[in-house]
Amino acid sequence: MNKKLAMMGLGVAVGSMMLVTSVYAGVGDAPGYETFKSAFKQTAAVENVTRQVNVSLQDNGVSLLNVKSTIKSDQSGRAGSAEVKVKNGKEEQTIHFYSQDGKQIVKTADSDVYKVIEAQPGNGKFKALEGANHTPDPATIQEVENVVDALVGNLKNYVTMDQKSGKGKEIHFKLSGSQISPVVNTIGSLIIKHGTQENGQRPIPAKADTLGVDVSTLKNSLPQLANDIKMDAVEVNATIDGDNHITNQTAQIHISGKDVQGVNHDVVLSVDMTLSSLNSTTPDTVDLNGKKVENVKFDQQSRKH
Repeated sequence: MNKKLAMMGLGVAVGSMMLVTSVYAGVGDAPGYETFKSAFKQTAAVENVTRQVNVSLQDNGVSLLNVKSTIKSDQSGRAGSAEVKVKNGKEEQTIHFYSQDGKQIVKTADSDVYKVIEAQPGNGKFKALEGANHTPDPATIQEVENVVDALVGNLKNYVTMDQKSGKGKEIHFKLSGSQISPVVNTIGSLIIKHGTQENGQRPIPAKADTLGVDVSTLKNSLPQLANDIKMDAVEVNATIDGDNHITNQTAQIHISGKDVQGVNHDVVLSVDMTLSSLNSTTPDTVDLNGKKVENVKFDQQSRKH
């Protein structure tokens, strides 16, 4: 895989991990904690599900980026599909992903070519990806849970829970100002500053190196924060149905900072995820017969740096 694309993916993964850690940090040993954790595990155990995930990014009230995606997954059949629409105000691109018959397939809306990545015999990296669909070891889950519990501290009191009709529940969590851990703020500042500076110094990878995905749509939308970066507020809300599944979860993060010219920026990242068709989802598939197909060897991709 292209190294630059991998680094961007790493940055997104780290940022997501920080968000999840912050969410867990707000649901400590209070009544809402066990409720949220139980529903989280119950939802993760669902064999197949449809997820609608919308992400938006604003800077000083101006929309910079909107990502809308529909993800259908089937763990038991190791199948999945996704449609992702990315818009940065001026440009829009749509990307289709399929996982079927041991193949990973990518197609962008501006091309009629289907890029097919097949598992190569003995390719350990591809096997590792396949293994990601396996059910996690219970002991590992418990170890992670223990670590998360240990990180909670006194923030447990910031979560609230409301009962709904039909055994449903609403979970609410909000931190702002000094309530946000200095450690989380410092790490977040370093990641944002380092990520934007690195992206500014590196050339944008060609679409040929990113399976046809135009990375510039993402890169050019990110505010270039350089100094006085801090997380001002984090708010998370979750809806739990009567079957103990999280059917909707929203998160909003407010970040402020200055760019290299000293201009102040107030950045708002919003995420909205809705789950539906639990245990009744069938991922989309594509019939490649008669289609233009480009085969991509996974081991060759992994050697590109």
